[in-house]
Amino acid sequence: MTEHSRTLRAGRSRRSGRRGLTRRGAVRLAAVFAAASAVVAGATACNVQPGAAAFIDGNRITQAQVDDVFQSIIDAPAYRGIQQEQDASRQQQAYANLRTSAAGELIMHELTQRVAADEHIEIPPADYAGLAQQTGLPEDNKYVRLEAENQAAINTLRNAAWNTAPDDKSVRSVYDSLAQDAASNGLGLKPYEQIAPEIKKTPKVGQTAALRGTFESAIKKYHLDVSPRYGQLEYPITALTLSTPDGKSLTGSIPLQLGEGSPNVVHVVSAAGTAG
Repeated sequence: MTEHSRTLRAGRSRRSGRRGLTRRGAVRLAAVFAAASAVVAGATACNVQPGAAAFIDGNRITQAQVDDVFQSIIDAPAYRGIQQEQDASRQQQAYANLRTSAAGELIMHELTQRVAADEHIEIPPADYAGLAQQTGLPEDNKYVRLEAENQAAINTLRNAAWNTAPDDKSVRSVYDSLAQDAASNGLGLKPYEQIAPEIKKTPKVGQTAALRGTFESAIKKYHLDVSPRYGQLEYPITALTLSTPDGKSLTGSIPLQLGEGSPNVVHVVSAAGTAG
């Protein structure tokens, strides 16, 4: 699912560290974001925005929209195992992960469309069928539609970005995510000092670092605020893919921080509450 077609790999969840809640794709769905979810139950009257997940350019992304995308995932046959999970804490964590993923996709969709318009770049049709095959979700699934369109936008915008030398922090991010991917697949990775020079001279890494800078500027321009419910919400942008001798692929990414949980966007929890 991303650009993420690659983050949907078993065992990728940096938030839970778990495997096997459902089929392989379900765990990969839950691994799209590294941020921890936090539910905020109250705030001062001046900044409470009931039902808001985020604001961008003055437009509200509602929690109802997030829940709608979330529901489209867990209602799909391939992911119903989450609803049948007997361990309540594991189920709640899976729900929280998936809602965070849904929120991130909605936010990123709004952001990429604005950046494309600013740059006068036309985004090609999305590959819904390809992503559906990777995730086990139907082509018309709301998550698939969002993620496939985000992939198409990110790939196009990155191709148009300057290939500038990535900074050391970006290189380290790519390496760390490669190492994590390798570990989740039971593989080792050469030390950072040996791989860093190769990462630095990879054009896609430089373009991804440049694109992250463009997105960061757009986040400020459009005053993106994210509900504290989603904590340190990051969206990993694929920067490098390595093939292993046994035919697997390892993915290195550069994270884009979408939000820190602005106090201006507060999710108000009902007395009954919601799962996740």
